[in-house]
Amino acid sequence: PPPTLAPGQISIGSFVQISGTQGEGLRIRSQPGLKGTQLFLGFDTEAYTVMDGPREVDGYTWYYLAAINDQKRTGWAASNFLTVIQNP
Repeated sequence: PPPTLAPGQISIGSFVQISGTQGEGLRIRSQPGLKGTQLFLGFDTEAYTVMDGPREVDGYTWYYLAAINDQKRTGWAASNFLTVIQNP
């Protein structure tokens, strides 16, 4: 059977929003890890669909995200600043 997810746990197909960056934004990268090229900044309250992950790199857990409102905004983000939300 698939693993049971705790409430609020990130999984493929779940929706997340960026939170807790104090307005600095979250670097969305070309690959998981701090060496991945920064593609763009995601800002607090922006909503994304989780497409892939998790990957453990550089002490962070990374997920591949696609912006709900702009499918061209995709990339890897550290889970520290992601919060699971209901279908936006």
